[in-house]
Amino acid sequence: MGLFVLLTVTNGVCSAQSVWTLDECLAYAAAHNKELLASRRKVTVAAIAAGQAKAGLLPVVSGAASLDHYWQIPVQVFPGELLGQPQGTFVPIRLGTPWMGKAELQADLSLVDVAAWKAIKTSLLEQQLKAGQHLSGQKLIAKNVRMAYYAAALNGQDCLVAEDRLRDFRESDRLIRLNFEKGITDQIAVNQSLALLEDLADEVAGVRASYRQSLLDLKFWMGFPLADSMHIDTVAITLAEAVSPPGFSAKLTPDFIVDSLAVELSRAALAQSRAALYPKLSVVSGYSRLGFGSQLDFITSSKWFSSGYVGLRLSVPIFDMARMHYQLKKDTQNVLLAQAEREAGDSSDNKAFLAAKIGYDRAMEELASLKSKEALARENVRLSTMKLQKGIIDMIQMKQLQDELTAIRGKRLIAHLQSLAQIVELEYLQGN
Repeated sequence: MGLFVLLTVTNGVCSAQSVWTLDECLAYAAAHNKELLASRRKVTVAAIAAGQAKAGLLPVVSGAASLDHYWQIPVQVFPGELLGQPQGTFVPIRLGTPWMGKAELQADLSLVDVAAWKAIKTSLLEQQLKAGQHLSGQKLIAKNVRMAYYAAALNGQDCLVAEDRLRDFRESDRLIRLNFEKGITDQIAVNQSLALLEDLADEVAGVRASYRQSLLDLKFWMGFPLADSMHIDTVAITLAEAVSPPGFSAKLTPDFIVDSLAVELSRAALAQSRAALYPKLSVVSGYSRLGFGSQLDFITSSKWFSSGYVGLRLSVPIFDMARMHYQLKKDTQNVLLAQAEREAGDSSDNKAFLAAKIGYDRAMEELASLKSKEALARENVRLSTMKLQKGIIDMIQMKQLQDELTAIRGKRLIAHLQSLAQIVELEYLQGN
C-alpha cells in the first residue's frame, strides 16, 4: 500500500558520501541478513532430503569380500552309519581348508513399499515448509528494516532541528551577555542563559545518540558490518490517511502458509507411520564366488566356484507395540496440535491487526494535536527571542518555553514513530 510519501532532504554532512535509500537497504538485507542466509541453507538441505527420499525407490546394490585363515579347521559331526560305523555312533570330520575367500554382490529392489512412497510426500512437504518459512522470514526482516530506517530518518531529522535550536539560542545567549556588559541585566540572567545553553547542547547529544542507535539497529537487520559507517537520507515523512483493508484475512498473514503446511506435514507423518505397518514386497538377488586352498596363493592358482540367486521377499509386520499403538497415537495428537497452533496463530494475528488499527488511529489523533502544540511552542520561543532583542529579559519564561518545546517535540517524535509502526504492522499482517 502506498501509505508513505517520502520527500528526500539530503543531509549536508552526508552529501559527499554514499547515501542509502530504503529500497537499497531492503535489497541489501535480502542478500546479507544472517537469519535469511541460514534460512536459505535450510531450504537447500530440505531439497536434498527430498531427493534422498526419492532415491529410496532405486535398487540398492551392495558388495562384500572376505578372506579367512583357519588355523584350526572347523569340525562337523556325521552319523557313524554313513561311514560304516555302528548305528548310534558319530564321526567328527574336519571340513574345509586353511584358507578360504568369498566375494559377493547383493541387490534389493522394492516393488511395493507404501512407507517409502509416503516418505517422499513427507519430504516434499518439508521442502515446501522450509521455503515458506524463508518467505515469511523475508517479510519479517523487511518489516524490521523499514521500521529501523524510518526511526533513523526521523531521529536524523530531529537532530537537525535540535542543532538549529542550539544555534538560535547561542545568538540569544550572545545578546544576554551583551546586555550584561551594558548593565541592562545581571549575572543571574547570564548564568541562567548558560545553564539553558548547556541543556540544549545535552539535548543535541542525546538526539545524536538516538540517531546512531537507530543506524545500529538498521545495520543489524540489514546484515551490514556494524563497525562500518553508514548514511541514509534524512527525510520528512508525510503520513497519508489510513487505507485499511475491509477486514482481517488470515490467509494474507505471513505465517498462514507456513502454519497450513505444518498441518499438512503432520498429517503426512501420520500417514507415513500407518504405511510402515503395511507389507513390503521386494525383489532380491545375489551373486557370489567362493575359493579355498591350503596356501594363500589360492587366490590366483585355485578355481573359484560361483553361485547366484533371485527371488521375492515379503515382509509383514506382526506385532510392534511401539509403532502400532504409541507412534500412531503420538502422530494423531501432533495433527491436532498443528491445527490448534494454526488457529491460535490466526487469532493472535487478528488481535494484532485490530490493535494496530486502534493504535494507528490514536497515534494520528495525537500527532495532529502535537503538531499544533509544537507550532505554538515554536512561535512562543520566537516571540521570546524578539523580546530579548528589545532588551526585555525574562529567563524564567524563556526556560519554561524551551522546556515546553523540548517536551512537545519528544512526544511528537514518539507519536510519529508509533504511527509508522502501526502502518508497517498493518501492511505486514496483510502480506505487503
